[in-house]
This record gives sequence, structure tokens and C-alpha cells, in this order.
Amino acid sequence: MNRRPFFIITIALGIHSGLDAQTCNHPNLSKVYDYKTVVRRYPLTDSINYTADVTLQISRKTKSNVWQNISYKADLLYEDVFKNCDATRSYITGYRKNAEVSDYDFGDLVIADVNFDELEDIAIKYDSGGNGGPLYNFYLQDKNGHFYLSRYLTDSVGSFPAYINPKQKTITTQIHANVRYEARKTFRYNSKSQKWKLIKWQMID
Repeated sequence: MNRRPFFIITIALGIHSGLDAQTCNHPNLSKVYDYKTVVRRYPLTDSINYTADVTLQISRKTKSNVWQNISYKADLLYEDVFKNCDATRSYITGYRKNAEVSDYDFGDLVIADVNFDELEDIAIKYDSGGNGGPLYNFYLQDKNGHFYLSRYLTDSVGSFPAYINPKQKTITTQIHANVRYEARKTFRYNSKSQKWKLIKWQMID
């Protein structure tokens, strides 16, 4: 007799969690791939922020099947993250390339060549961050067309670069540091060693 109420509660919880799933299709970010985000959100105790299971489905435009799935757990997201399907940007196709950047937020999903090999790479939000703006997972593309997590860009850079310089092979982030200054960091990529190095750190008034 005790099993029936437990069974009903389990069903109700399953239905509720299904309502938190959000799907967005992104066909305009690449000339080669179609991207799709599938996000299942779980409210935190403050009922304002969320943690989420995020899956990025990558399909070739010439084929209907999924080429690669990237899945990760987002630590802390604001309520609107991954709900606005237009909160994206592509430096490959130019889609919303010049859209306004507010609070150092370049979008939930950004496509760009960040390691200067003429292949598109992925930056996707995993934390809404604080005064310095959101933090991104960076996935670089290999020669076979697969994407792999860049630990250095994800852990040591974090923010999406405000400046990308292909000639110098540098990326530069500029984010809030304190009430007066912004911190500007420049990283250079060595294509031979395939390693990054922080080469400049400035405080900008």
C-alpha cells in the first residue's frame, strides 16, 4: 500500500523536470555545421539561478545524422541563458558578429577561429559569472572535424576574447577588475608547439 503514493510522486517529478528542457537550432553560425543546443535546467535554492545539463549537437550540413555530441554540466546560469535562441554570434559566417556586447557577454554560443588554423572553434557558456561576465568552455576543431575541449582556454582564459588578431596570433580579453579598472590580458598562440602563453596583463582606466 505504501508503493502507490511513491509511484505517483515519481511520475510528477519526471513531468516537472521535462518542462525545464530548452532546445534551440542554430543553422546560421557555420558554413559546414548545424548546431543545436539542448538544455535541461534545475533551479538552485535561491530560485533565481540554475544549474543545467547542456548538450550541443553538431551535424554536418550535407548529412542528416548527428556528427558529434558535446555534453557538460553548467555550474551556475542566470534565468535567461539558453532560452533566447538568438543569443549567439559567429565570426565565421558573420551572423550577429557586430551585435552589442553587454556586460562582457558575447552570447551563449559563439563560433570563431580562436587558434588561427582556419577551422571554426566553439565557445559555449558554462557559468554566467559575476561582474567580469560569463565563463565559456572552449572546444577546438581538429583536422578530422571533431571538437575537443581546450583546457588552457577554458581554465586560464575563461572569458570570450574582445579582440582576435590573426596576424599576431593573439587573443585579448578585457573584463571588469574593480570599480575603476578593467583587466586586459593578451595571450599568444604558438602554432608549432600548439601552446598558449600569457604575454601581457594591463589594468585599463
